[in-house]
Amino acid sequence: MVETYAGRAIRSASAVFPRPAVVVLRRYHGMRGRVRFNRQNVLARDGYACQYCGVRPMRPSGRPDLSELTLDHVVPRSRSVRGKVRNLDGQVVGVTSWSNVVACCVPCNSKKAARTPAEAKMPLRVRPRVPTGFDRLWMAVRTVDVPEEWRDWLPAQSPWKGYWTDELDE
Repeated sequence: MVETYAGRAIRSASAVFPRPAVVVLRRYHGMRGRVRFNRQNVLARDGYACQYCGVRPMRPSGRPDLSELTLDHVVPRSRSVRGKVRNLDGQVVGVTSWSNVVACCVPCNSKKAARTPAEAKMPLRVRPRVPTGFDRLWMAVRTVDVPEEWRDWLPAQSPWKGYWTDELDE
C-alpha cells in the first residue's frame, strides 16, 4: 500500500487500518478474457464521441447521451460477402465486428449512408480496433471521477493522466 485515503479507515473489533487508495502489486498476471462486442462497449471504446465529426452528446447531468449516438459500419454491410468485408487495413473481418464498427452521431450516419469514409469524404478520427486489456479497464471506469490519490500513480499512456490539466477545445 503506497497511498491511503485521508480521513478514511477500515475498522475491526480491535484495530483501525488506513483505507488503501493505491496498492502496488508484487506480481501482475495480466487481464484475461476479452471485451464483449456490444453497443455499450463500442461507444465506450470510442469515448462516447462520433468518430467522424467528434461531437460528444451530453445530458444535463454531464453523462453521455447514448440515445444521440448510433453504430456505423465503416465498410457498409451492403458490401459484405458471406458476412465478411475487407476493412480499412485490408484485413478480412466480420461485417459487424470491432474492426468495422464505430460510434457515430445520427447526422453523420445519414450523411455517410452506404459509402466508405473515403467515398463520403468523411475521414475517421481513430481507426476502429479490438480493445486491449488496458482499454477494458479504461472502459469500465471511463465516466468515473479519478480520485486525487491515484493521479501520481497513473501510467503515462493513461487516458486520465492529463484529464484535469489538458486544455479543452472551445
